[in-house]
Amino acid sequence: MSPPSSSRPLWAALLSVLLLSIVVAPAHAQDTRAPTALTLSGRVVDADTQAPLPQANLRIADTYQGTITNADGRYTLRLDSLPVTVVVRYVGYESVRRRITADTESRQVFRLAPSTVQMDEVTVTGSGNPGETIMRRVIENKQEWWPELKSYSVQAYNRFALASDTTIAAIAESQTTAFWDAERGTREVVRSQRGTANLQGITDSALPAAATVRNLYRDNVEVFGNRMIGVTHPDALDDYDFTLDTTRAIDGRRAFLIRVEPDSRLSSTFRGTVTVLDSTYALLEARLRPTTSLSTSRVLKEVNITFEQQFSNFGGPYWLPVDFRARRDLDVQFSALFSLSDIRIRQVSRLSDYQINVPLPDSLYDADGETDEIAMRADSTVGIQSLSNAQPDSLGGGPFVPYSQDEQTAYEQIDSTDTVQDAFDPGGLYGWLQDLGLVEEDGLSLGGSDADETAASDTTDAAGEDSGSSSFVDFEGGFPILRYNRVEGGHFGLRLNFGVGPLAVTGQGGYNTGPSGSTQWSYGGEAVLPLADDTDLSARYHYGVTPRYRARARMGSVWARLSNSLWTLAGAPDYFDYFGNERLRVSIRQTVSDPALDLTVQVRNERHFSVRKATDYNAFGRSVTQPANPSVDDGWLRSGALTAALGDGGLLGVFPITRVEVTVEHSDPDVAASDFDFTRVEAVADARFETFFQRRVRPNTLDLRVDAGASFGDPPLQRFGVVEASPQPYTPFGALRTLDDRPYQGEHHAALFWEHNVRTVPFELLGWQAPVEQDIELIVHGGHGRAWIDDDTEQRLRRRGVAVRQADGSHHEIGLSVNGLLYDSLRLDLTKRLDAEGLSLGVSVLRFL
Repeated sequence: MSPPSSSRPLWAALLSVLLLSIVVAPAHAQDTRAPTALTLSGRVVDADTQAPLPQANLRIADTYQGTITNADGRYTLRLDSLPVTVVVRYVGYESVRRRITADTESRQVFRLAPSTVQMDEVTVTGSGNPGETIMRRVIENKQEWWPELKSYSVQAYNRFALASDTTIAAIAESQTTAFWDAERGTREVVRSQRGTANLQGITDSALPAAATVRNLYRDNVEVFGNRMIGVTHPDALDDYDFTLDTTRAIDGRRAFLIRVEPDSRLSSTFRGTVTVLDSTYALLEARLRPTTSLSTSRVLKEVNITFEQQFSNFGGPYWLPVDFRARRDLDVQFSALFSLSDIRIRQVSRLSDYQINVPLPDSLYDADGETDEIAMRADSTVGIQSLSNAQPDSLGGGPFVPYSQDEQTAYEQIDSTDTVQDAFDPGGLYGWLQDLGLVEEDGLSLGGSDADETAASDTTDAAGEDSGSSSFVDFEGGFPILRYNRVEGGHFGLRLNFGVGPLAVTGQGGYNTGPSGSTQWSYGGEAVLPLADDTDLSARYHYGVTPRYRARARMGSVWARLSNSLWTLAGAPDYFDYFGNERLRVSIRQTVSDPALDLTVQVRNERHFSVRKATDYNAFGRSVTQPANPSVDDGWLRSGALTAALGDGGLLGVFPITRVEVTVEHSDPDVAASDFDFTRVEAVADARFETFFQRRVRPNTLDLRVDAGASFGDPPLQRFGVVEASPQPYTPFGALRTLDDRPYQGEHHAALFWEHNVRTVPFELLGWQAPVEQDIELIVHGGHGRAWIDDDTEQRLRRRGVAVRQADGSHHEIGLSVNGLLYDSLRLDLTKRLDAEGLSLGVSVLRFL
């Protein structure tokens, strides 16, 4: 049973946070061998006080099989054959060995006596720091056996409990078999899994439990996508301060408790303790938590994580994890719009039955060893017959680590009607609207994207999506279109989307309050017909008033015209120039998934005509004189265009983009009876580069944008290129922030924009944690650009009374931004022009990543 629709937005957010907080590296499950001969259960306690010993390690002697106790000292251990010897170990105590036969009672209590040993003074050599000396030996010892560890498989039991401050909201369990290869990485087969009743539908897919277990013995440890420096990394002595705290005992041997502290507050490191066994110089136990340098998603405003793990060599040379325990406390907030009460995730994993340096099933890995699929169902083909009989959604004889009382109660009381949302109280604007009853079951829906209105290029995705309806005609609803400018005045329009069989159709129309005559109404539409899975044919018609130049920096034509409307209504000069356009464009688009490539061939038939300014008044009745709207070169523009886009798109200035888009348009009077004769080439390239602190999930980054174009022949004014300006107070990336009112225009143009996001590093260097905790980032940015126009063309335009803005040379600026203000809502941009007088202070949309 799926969660009710009213809980879906919150459910999706919770699930995303859960997966984000636990997935990114490798681990392990149950076996389907012959029926067990005996399942032991009971407790491990202190022999003197009878106090429970949590996370005590139980192992079947001479094997890699075992388990751990829970927080109450309780355990269960399945024995597949008898007789065996069970060894119980706990740091600070003498181990207990007990022979288990067919006549042994299934309930066994192990009482461990405190271990004593003559604590001689630790011999210090080299640095004079005992903790550093001990850890140097640990690192050296690891370098002897680690290179010989080529592969392994391991069985694991994993349990996750998702809870609020007051109650457990859900529990998910799994048994997995994990496969690790030093060259090819980790794969996992989910043998069985189950969860509380409110997780039905979620546990239908394989949960990647192996990707949640960290091996704290590794050189690098993944945490939230950060590549943390492990305490046994070859260079760990340069990144950590190790201090000997106390000397303990186990089985009459010394065990050193070493305190771990980072050497630098900026490095991706841990703090906590490790326990080292004397003479063998191996880790017995690690209790670590990431330092404050941990980088996380912006939606996680506070993260507290603790990892605990024990290790054993099982009588062999390799020291491997026997368990993994994690506590993750998360504070989720998405700007001022949405927040959740604290989320607590508790994880316990038991690792057992290692098979060391054995051949792994080739079917787990593709030819190059680079598949994205980590977790697979047990019925997947993996080349091991014993895995094919697993029973999904059932843990059989488990659990391998007993439940706590709260977990047992959760299983007994949570049913399919108890949504995860019940345990968490949403806050922010979403929570306020929900409290007012303004959030319906289907949530809030905002529409109103205008069809492509740019004159220079057509990059709108044309493929329609299947809505799942079985009707031949599928109506999707209407969306209002509202805007204001000096030519149209107030524009009130409506867009309708509907499908006719495989054909996706959009129609729109609107009324303009400003002009009289033919441009008082605008209308148009588009039809898209899929020809194949990756190919579609589209036709688009438009009649009305169109901006003469694009504004790519404003994240699309809709937001560009909306922000300009607000700016114009406030009494500022209208940013755009306009012309009348009756156009028909027919396109064939081909997409390729690998690499991500879009190819569009388009035939354009357009009638261009000049339009006049229609209003000098803003919406508040105050008289404002707007500049005249320049005339354009009237006539028919018939052309062919080819657009090639390579890479992934996104929201400019908000998310990283790696993309190159090139458009070539050619108009020839001899071929198409066009009134214009020109060829224009435009290219826009975006790229992101990681610079410093690359171990972090959000390292320092450099974003670049190059925007350039050139014309050959005699292009009309409405095909000139532009270097965009930033009418204050909105100063987006991709526009010159100290260039107000009007863009630079010309037959040729070139611009470079860059931003280096140094994140919270300056505040961390100062030791100022308040902005670090709020994800307040600093961004150094710059812009450089100019436009060129032929002297003869400039004189011709002047004779018509048309003046276009150009730079006297190149425009250069540099600035500093504060990103993440007002609860992750916006950024503040301060920019200084370098080649002339000019200073800009504005705001723009938050750079989220």
